[in-house]
Amino acid sequence: MNTLQYFIKIANKNKILIIAYIAILIAFTSLSMSSYEDAYSKRPLNIGIVKQEDSQFGNSLIEHLGKGNTLYHYDSQELAELDLYTRFIDGIVVVPVDSERILLETDDSPLSIRTDVTNSQSIFLQRAVETYALYYKAMVDAGKLDLHKLSTVLDERVEVVFSTDRSPLEKKFHGFANVYGFVIMMILFRLLGDLSISFNKKDIQIRNRISPKSDARLKGEISLAQMIIALLVFVLVTGFILTVFLPEMLRSRSLGFYLLILFLWTAVVALLSGLINQLSKTRSLNLTIGNMLPLIIMFLSGSMLPIQFMPVFMQKIARFSPLFYYNKGIMSISEGDFDIGGELLIIAAFGLAFYLSSLYLSKERKTRTLSS
Repeated sequence: MNTLQYFIKIANKNKILIIAYIAILIAFTSLSMSSYEDAYSKRPLNIGIVKQEDSQFGNSLIEHLGKGNTLYHYDSQELAELDLYTRFIDGIVVVPVDSERILLETDDSPLSIRTDVTNSQSIFLQRAVETYALYYKAMVDAGKLDLHKLSTVLDERVEVVFSTDRSPLEKKFHGFANVYGFVIMMILFRLLGDLSISFNKKDIQIRNRISPKSDARLKGEISLAQMIIALLVFVLVTGFILTVFLPEMLRSRSLGFYLLILFLWTAVVALLSGLINQLSKTRSLNLTIGNMLPLIIMFLSGSMLPIQFMPVFMQKIARFSPLFYYNKGIMSISEGDFDIGGELLIIAAFGLAFYLSSLYLSKERKTRTLSS
C-alpha cells in the first residue's frame, strides 16, 4: 500500500467527519447565498456638510454629493459628530479654508472626512469623496477641467461598483462564490488538519521501512491525497448548489469561468493547509489556526467589504493575500469580464509557494532531528 492509498484509508476511517464538514459547508453557503446582497445597497446617503469657505472645488463636490443623497449642513464639526455617533448621518465632509489651494499645490489632503468604520455606507462615502478630489486635480493639471463630465464619469464608476445590470441568478452564484472563498478555508484547514494529525510520524516511519522513499516524494503523495479530498469536497458542494438551488446557472456562459477559479482556489487552500500542518502538530493548535487565519484573510481581502472602499494601507496589505485575487476574479466574472488569466496565474503562484515552503519546512525539521 503506497502513501496515497494509506492516506485515503485514513480518510475512509474518518468519513463521518468528512461528511459532517461537507454538510456544514453546504449549509453555510446555502444560507448565506439565499440572503446574499451586494456589499452595498444603493440607497441615498445621509451626509453631513461643514462648509468653511466658498470655492469651485468645494461647491462642485457638494453639488456632486447632493445628487441622489440627502445633505445636512452644520455650523461646526462638533455638531455634525453628534449626529454621526447616533447614525443619523453616514459621514461628515468638512471643506476647510484653502481646500482648493491645498488640493492643487500640495500633496496634503484638502478635506476632513469623518466616517464610521462599522457602517459600510460611511466608508463608501469616504472613497467617493477621495476619488472626486483625485479626478478634480488630474483634470486641472491637464488643463481640461469639466465639472459636468467629472460628475458623470464618477456616477458611471458607482454604477459598475453596484453592478446593477447583473441578473438575480448571477448575483446569487456570485454570493455563493464569495462565501465559498473563505468558508472553504475554515472547513479544509480543520478537516485536512485532523486527517494529517492522524497520519503521524510513526505511520510515516513504518511506511518507509516497508519501502523507503525520498521526503519530497512522500510529501508529494501526502499533498496529492489532501488535494484529492479537497477537490472531492469542491465537486460535492458545487454540484449540490448547482443542481438543488441554481440549476438555471448550468446554462450560463459564466459558469465555466466560475468553476475554473473555484477549482483552483480549492487546490490552493489544500496546499496552504499542508503548510499549516507543518507548523501545527496538535489538534488544539490546528483548531486555533483553522478558526483565526480564515477570518484574518477574509477581512483583509475584500470578502466582507469591497477592496476599493477600504483604507489605502489595507488595500496594499490585501495584495499579499491570495483571497484578494480570488475575490477580484469572481467580481470580474460577475461583471461579464472573463479575462481573469492574471488572477488565475497569481493564485497558482501562491499555491506553488505554499507547496515549496511546506517542503522546505519538512526538510529543515528532518535536518534538526538528525543533528539532535
